[in-house]
Amino acid sequence: MILGDAEIWIAVAVGALGTFMWRVLGVAVETRVRQDSPLFIWIGCVAYAMVAGLMARVLLMPGGDMAPDSMVWRFTAFLVGLAAWYWRGKSVPTGLAAGVGTYALFVATGTA
Repeated sequence: MILGDAEIWIAVAVGALGTFMWRVLGVAVETRVRQDSPLFIWIGCVAYAMVAGLMARVLLMPGGDMAPDSMVWRFTAFLVGLAAWYWRGKSVPTGLAAGVGTYALFVATGTA
């Protein structure tokens, strides 16, 4: 099925509405939520658990183009990113750039 221009723009608008609706709701209630409340702490724990689970899945059971690559190179890139993250004062962009850059280097050189 080939979509026309109107249908594509409707899909983009619905997607944007779905995304921005939650952002607007978050801004509306942010002054009423205490950061040390049990609900807020639970939400933070769930978010960290989801990130850890996704990272473990990518490392241990990758799909797509990463599937045939060596697990050693995936873990090496992960450890380089983790070390850079810690070394730069827990800077997420630094850790991400170091890990992705290391893996890209492996792929570019054909060692992965």
